[in-house]
Amino acid sequence: MKQVLLNLLSAFGVVPVRRYRSLARQVEELRGSAKSWKLKCMKASSRAKVLEDDLHEQTRLLKDARAAAKRGSSDGEIVKLRQQLADTERELMLAREHLMAIEVKLDILEGAANVLDVRTRTAIRQSTGTGAAV
Repeated sequence: MKQVLLNLLSAFGVVPVRRYRSLARQVEELRGSAKSWKLKCMKASSRAKVLEDDLHEQTRLLKDARAAAKRGSSDGEIVKLRQQLADTERELMLAREHLMAIEVKLDILEGAANVLDVRTRTAIRQSTGTGAAV
C-alpha cells in the first residue's frame, strides 16, 4: 500500500522528504566539486599561458642565436653561441613538452567537468521526478 502511494505521489512529482534532502545534499556536494574543478582548470589555464609565453621567448632567443651565428664572429664567440643555441633548443623542447602535458590535463579536466555536469543534471531531474530538461 505504501509503495502504491509513493508511486502515485512520484507521478505528480512529489518525493519523500528524506529522499529530497538526500538529493539536495548530493546536489550541493556536486556543485562544490564542480567549483573546485573549475578552479583547478583556471589554474591550469594560467600555467599553460605562462608556458606559452616562455615558449615564445625561447623561440625568439633561438632565432637570435642562429642569426648571430650566421653573421660570423670570432671562434670563441661561435662556440659560445653554438652552446647557447643547443641549450635554448633543449629548453624549447622541454617547454613544448610541458605545454603538451598541460593541454592533456586541461582536456581531462574539461571531460571531468562535463561528466559532473551531466550527473548534476541527472540528479536534479531525478529529484523533481518530471524528466523535463533543466
